[in-house]
Amino acid sequence: MWRIRLDTAASLLALEVRDADLLLASFYTLDASVFSLKQLPLPQVQNWWQGLEDAQEGILFLHGYGDRKIGQHKGIKAIAADTGDVLWETSELAFYGFSAAGILAYPAAAPDTPFQELQLHTGRTLKTAVPQLQAAEEVSGFSNNRFSDTVFPALYLKGEPYYDDLKDFLKTQLNTEAVKGIEYAETEAALVISYYEQEAGDTLKNYIAVFDLEGNLRLKEQLADGLSGIGSDTFFIFMHDLYFIRNKVLLEVHRLSAK
Repeated sequence: MWRIRLDTAASLLALEVRDADLLLASFYTLDASVFSLKQLPLPQVQNWWQGLEDAQEGILFLHGYGDRKIGQHKGIKAIAADTGDVLWETSELAFYGFSAAGILAYPAAAPDTPFQELQLHTGRTLKTAVPQLQAAEEVSGFSNNRFSDTVFPALYLKGEPYYDDLKDFLKTQLNTEAVKGIEYAETEAALVISYYEQEAGDTLKNYIAVFDLEGNLRLKEQLADGLSGIGSDTFFIFMHDLYFIRNKVLLEVHRLSAK
């Protein structure tokens, strides 16, 4: 599992799966209402040099590459999640983010120049010469609305406020010694914590634990081991369901409360 993007408007997850040994990349959608998985019918031979940017309103947006050595994104391809049809594409622009009106993009060859705003479903130009600061503000503002019903964890590093409180909580509840960083999120029904333990060979194990509001343990799973450092966004909560990836290959979903 390489990348996950959340389409809150269509209640979909867009997934990018890559196999570096075979140089294969595949793209899927997961309907978060019924948990049905569907692969986009794209030519495998071309997919390795494409990647998932984001998804919105039932459309997946893929990028190509300009300078492949540095992973420079170039091009936008809009694909309908239900049919796999290419709705529109452009080769010279690069995706920046979503606005309330559509997509903000910039010339891949000149990233410091003003942006363009494109219509989501057609790629038609809505605005040109959008200042970069304005583009950033529009994307940030729309993101707040877009993910208003989604919970992402806050990351607390050692030495920062709340880190010691969470570490002490884990020590009391699980008799474990968390190290380096802790991710935390809460809902009306649960507390979710992703933490790390030191293991032999100066590597780390990552765990996720779910507690009810009284502090009772409801779920504990190992997410990964043999890690050289900590990560972020190891889980998220959408439509009252907890999503995380175990061992880089297994996407798990757990219900936290009734919808």
